Amino acid sequence: MPTVLQFRRGTTSQNNAFTGAIGEITYDTTTDVLRIHDGSTAGGFAMVSASSTATLTNKTLTSPQITTSIIPSSADGATIGSASAEFSDLFLADGSTIQFGNDQEVKLTHVADTGLTLKHTATADDKPVSLTLQTGETDIALNDVLGKIDFQAPDEGTGTDAILVAAGIEAVSEGDFSGSNNATKLSFKTAASEAAAEKMKLSSTGVLTLNGGSGAIVIPDAGTIGSASDTNAIGISSGGVVSITATTANTSATDGALTVGGGLGVAADASIGDDLRLISDAAVLSFGADSEITVTHDADVGLKFKHSATADDKPIVLTLQTGETDMAANDVIGAIRFQAPDEGTGTDAILTAAAIEAVAEGDFSSSSNATKISFKCGNSEAASEKAKIVGSTGKFHATPDSILLIKNSSGSTLKTVNGHAAI
Repeated sequence: MPTVLQFRRGTTSQNNAFTGAIGEITYDTTTDVLRIHDGSTAGGFAMVSASSTATLTNKTLTSPQITTSIIPSSADGATIGSASAEFSDLFLADGSTIQFGNDQEVKLTHVADTGLTLKHTATADDKPVSLTLQTGETDIALNDVLGKIDFQAPDEGTGTDAILVAAGIEAVSEGDFSGSNNATKLSFKTAASEAAAEKMKLSSTGVLTLNGGSGAIVIPDAGTIGSASDTNAIGISSGGVVSITATTANTSATDGALTVGGGLGVAADASIGDDLRLISDAAVLSFGADSEITVTHDADVGLKFKHSATADDKPIVLTLQTGETDMAANDVIGAIRFQAPDEGTGTDAILTAAAIEAVAEGDFSSSSNATKISFKCGNSEAASEKAKIVGSTGKFHATPDSILLIKNSSGSTLKTVNGHAAI
């Protein structure tokens, strides 16, 4: 039989009380573990067995191979590293997770070849995931950055501008923080050929300011802009046509679908689908690049047409034109009509009571534009012709049932001419 080598042996408590010589080995019969002694340390130093679950204190492990898990002795009972002995890199596999909380309800998951997903795993209502960026600063002053997110391509091969921060979002204080103030703006930064600089900001009062060169806001074709109560108040078509969908009727300068406090400038034509109101007394419509022709409201009376130029021979001219391309006999070229449409008795009272018309006397041609001026008056009828000036002869005619009275300056009748007369 082979020679048997035996060491000193005893229970764990006996080993703990024994101080062996330098290099002496003892055997723990309770744990089946060898102990190495240094001649001065009671109990010596226990070795680790293949099946040992003993606690290791201040032991150095070089590249240990762990096949299952590293588990603390109790929940929230251990740390990985310390404030003065930090780990270096942490390597996790595809799809790996970091889970937070006793219920592991907040989970950070690796999405292979893409990035990370932060999720609140609770399925109950109103359980969003929240990511809070906090500063440890104890005295926040004007323009201090509370937190930021930067976007960068630091490995871009061309270098220089290419590797600078290309965009960012920052929360920046708008003043000194105090017990009654935490005014903060959100600053949105983008880059062109620079480190990202602020191009847009949202102030603590909700004012959105564009700082970029163009200052443009672009929305999708057929997109809308609105308020919380009317989300599609303003629509913009793919052709850039702006429509206002509000149905509030306009009754003054401060209500209706569109109010412009500083005045309204229109570079091209303006088309108005319903009424146009000039609601101040003495309101003026001006025409021309120099605004030399004006139509002015004469309060409680009517309108005044004026040529504002003071030079000689500058009368006001009002021309009535027809767009007709083939003038025939008896076609009306233009007319001025007089009416009382709101007369309460109605019937004949609200018909056209008088009129002056320019009427073609025949077909117009390159050598003819013969026109009469027709004077119409009503009696118990819509106004009908009572007299006319014939353009082709230049004579004044009264209709058969009319009488022409010629009076002097004092009003006395000098001559009476019955109908059918021409002078």
